[in-house]
Amino acid sequence: MWPFKKRPDDAETDTVKFNDLLRDPGARQLLRALRERDWPTARDILTAADPEHFMFYMWCVSGADGLQEWIPDVIRAEPDSTLPLLARGAHAISWAWEARGSGTSSTVGEDQWKVWFQRLKLAENCLDEVIDRDPKCAEAWHYLIVLGRARQLPMEERWRRFNRLIEIDPTHLLGHQQMLENVMAKWSGSTEAMFDFARTRAAACPGTNIPLLVAQAHREQRRVEGSDKYLRRADVAGEIYAAAHNSFWHADYQRSLMTPMVWNQFAHALTVGRYFREACGVYDLIGDDWINSTPWRTTERFVTMRDRARDKADDPDLDPDLDED
Repeated sequence: MWPFKKRPDDAETDTVKFNDLLRDPGARQLLRALRERDWPTARDILTAADPEHFMFYMWCVSGADGLQEWIPDVIRAEPDSTLPLLARGAHAISWAWEARGSGTSSTVGEDQWKVWFQRLKLAENCLDEVIDRDPKCAEAWHYLIVLGRARQLPMEERWRRFNRLIEIDPTHLLGHQQMLENVMAKWSGSTEAMFDFARTRAAACPGTNIPLLVAQAHREQRRVEGSDKYLRRADVAGEIYAAAHNSFWHADYQRSLMTPMVWNQFAHALTVGRYFREACGVYDLIGDDWINSTPWRTTERFVTMRDRARDKADDPDLDPDLDED
């Protein structure tokens, strides 16, 4: 029997907390340093990081509030360093999205578009200078891939940027996820290109986090079709289950910083796809310590789906399926 409650109560959801910083002390210290405009501390954390931590830390930098107000002073003070340029370039992309907003293009005003393109150009200039001076900087290529989509560059140029990235870091997870976005139909790609990319890269990188792309491609297709019925199709759910075996369940897989993010997304997909017992094993790995906001959105949603998986694993004929909202 799985220990469970059929539905989350207030006491349980109050004790469940999202941990999007992956319980990493360096990330917490970095964000504190950025809030305090303490570049020497931030620089030390960034320069000491291994590639995966550096990828994650730059993601933290990209969303740091107010960075644009003081990072130009650091660039002037450290003209021989590409790190503050990289920080400014990555952050300028998020700053551009802040101006544009998250709505469709029809909701964006003329003044917003002007600021959007100005900030994207700032980002491109900074990142171009980084790769001119350090062509093997994986994070510069990663954020240039993001810009390829944001600026609607030709697909050939988007692919060039991605291919440069994987020459440097063949399993760069965030870069792969950004390229997956680039080839989606909503960004001038196609459904066929999206699945081909996800499946090709997953097959090329067994025993890594990259097979997660297969689950993410199916989640995007679910969004297009508008119903969880898509994810419950036997062929779709089966392919997601196989991708999990090609990823963190693979014999050669080594747990790393980003592993909890992979667990959360597969747990969600396996639950919706009715692989309840398998999902329960992933929920056990997640426990109370490794819950991410993506893809759950709310802690109540996480608890509801986890407990539903445990209910169904114990009694497949229990209550009706719970659709995404």
